[in-house]
Amino acid sequence: MNIFECNRLHILNKETISPTYGDQMTTISDVANKAKVSTATVSRVLNNSDKVRPLTRDRVNAVIQELNFVPNVNALGLQRKKTKTVGLIFPDASAYYFAEIIQGINRHLSQNEHQILISSAHDEEEEVKIINGFVRGGRIDGLIMMMPSANGNNGLRIPSTYKIPEVFISCDINAPRATTILLDNYNAAREMIQHLSKLGHKRIAFIHGGEHNYDARERYRGYVDGRKIYQADEDVNLEVMGNFTESSGFQATLELMKRNPKPTAIFAANDAMAIGAIEAARALKLKVPSDLAIVGFDDISSAAYMDPALTTVHVPLRRLGHLAAEAMLKNLKTDSLERTTEKIIIPLQHIIRRSCGSEQTAI
Repeated sequence: MNIFECNRLHILNKETISPTYGDQMTTISDVANKAKVSTATVSRVLNNSDKVRPLTRDRVNAVIQELNFVPNVNALGLQRKKTKTVGLIFPDASAYYFAEIIQGINRHLSQNEHQILISSAHDEEEEVKIINGFVRGGRIDGLIMMMPSANGNNGLRIPSTYKIPEVFISCDINAPRATTILLDNYNAAREMIQHLSKLGHKRIAFIHGGEHNYDARERYRGYVDGRKIYQADEDVNLEVMGNFTESSGFQATLELMKRNPKPTAIFAANDAMAIGAIEAARALKLKVPSDLAIVGFDDISSAAYMDPALTTVHVPLRRLGHLAAEAMLKNLKTDSLERTTEKIIIPLQHIIRRSCGSEQTAI
């Protein structure tokens, strides 16, 4: 390292400070002292240098998180390397629904010489910790999040000083200069009620997916408005809460079929619960669709092979991931001050099969 480089590093160390640690200013020296390393080592970690041992890097990042240290990004920007890495935060990266979206993201990013760093978060506190680890460690250039429980302003977790692009999937949030990608759940659900109504159904039940899930709320809203528009029997309480699992769909159907009057059709907020409903109908010696029509949402791979084949709404999961990756690459090429707030809504297609009593087609 020549003298110029030493001086430049020394200036960077002095300027890299944070205003958020208790009532005091946390400096890079505070981090270095607690981690028992030099300030130069902390600076290398912040700049994502490959000249730091993994154990040392982990120790420094742990102290950065503990002290809630936010570096001066204007100073870091002179040396910070692009990682060509996009962070992904999903509720459960292993579940089929989320895994398909991640496949779509990864394929498009890898075709454009980017890689992904995936983590799962199940609540707000866990989510914040993961973001801190991603961003403060300089590990990512952008962040794609799918947290359906996020709402309002709660989705924006990244300190504004970092200015890295954010893309949100199925999150009802207000994040400035971020891209939000949503499914048109509302209209798809409303039109499903229209279809069942045309088949002669008035007592149409709904198995909810959860009050804190954005997609579930929109599907429920479409169900409610659809019943009003298409003159279904609104005086009968035919709503039951599920949790997106087959077992909850099974139990919900058993409960619904005890009510008087009974429903003639069940609309489940996802296919897993609809499959559970079909199994419950079978256990009750009911024929689907002649005794009870059942429809779902998502069009998972097994839906077409059910007996009877399940009527559902097709959700293009990999396309959803592709669009998220496309938006991220676009924002990575755009200066932070020039990024715009964008909302993309994906229209959905109905797949009509035998479980609702009509011929196989798409609407």
